[in-house]
Amino acid sequence: MRFLIAAFVALNTPLGIFANGGNAHSELVFIEDFEKPQLGGLYQQLDEDPHLEVVEGAGVDGGHGLKATFEGSPRGSERITARHKLGERGLEFTLSYDVKFDHDFQFVKGGKLHGLGPDSPITGGKSMQPSGWSARVTFKEEGSIRSYLYCQNKEGQYGTGIASPHFRFKKGTYYSVSLHVKLNENASTSDGFAHIYIDGDRVVQHDGVRFRGKDGDDTLITQFLFSAFHGGHEPHWAPRDASGAYTNVHAYFDNIAVHRGKWVVDKPRR
Repeated sequence: MRFLIAAFVALNTPLGIFANGGNAHSELVFIEDFEKPQLGGLYQQLDEDPHLEVVEGAGVDGGHGLKATFEGSPRGSERITARHKLGERGLEFTLSYDVKFDHDFQFVKGGKLHGLGPDSPITGGKSMQPSGWSARVTFKEEGSIRSYLYCQNKEGQYGTGIASPHFRFKKGTYYSVSLHVKLNENASTSDGFAHIYIDGDRVVQHDGVRFRGKDGDDTLITQFLFSAFHGGHEPHWAPRDASGAYTNVHAYFDNIAVHRGKWVVDKPRR
């Protein structure tokens, strides 16, 4: 998919063509299809990570896709993370992206995938702050999927989540993931949510969330959080070869987009 064409179509095509469950207030914030670097864009930012490589022929439509190398390590796999500012802020956004786990991929005990956050996201077991939170997706054992939230009403040191009872990623197949996040309307209420859709079907419904503990612009959704790694933070989360040594496995990403409001993509973009 070509970037300029994709952006034009997304802005000028009725929602039903690319998405089900969208609404009239959905607006494209950005889309990255890895076909052509844009100055200051996500392509340029991610291409600086040694574990990431834009590869011709690896995309959904045979175009360019982003290859991620999950390097096994004592804490699962080496962290591949980045934060990309949206250039605007608000209570409700949807992140969508296409993902394919390569045939060599090992889900092991699970790991992190992308999400959304405020000016100062909370991740990695750090203490909650009133203005901090995060909402991401995790892959789990045997390709299952789960929400992963740092929110004011979680229990314990790490994030909380709800697993899909039925869905499993199959290796070698592209899927469209949509993460629809709406924050609590004010600091005292627990009316936020994070809903995960795969190819247009809702597989996780995580309601009753108090993301932010104070009101203010700094608590709103402002960033895309790129996350791709195993863990956890212990050796038994790591991919290994037949000899038991740490090994590398791979996944591919394409068509990363953020929309204001609800925008649920019903299949990988071609």
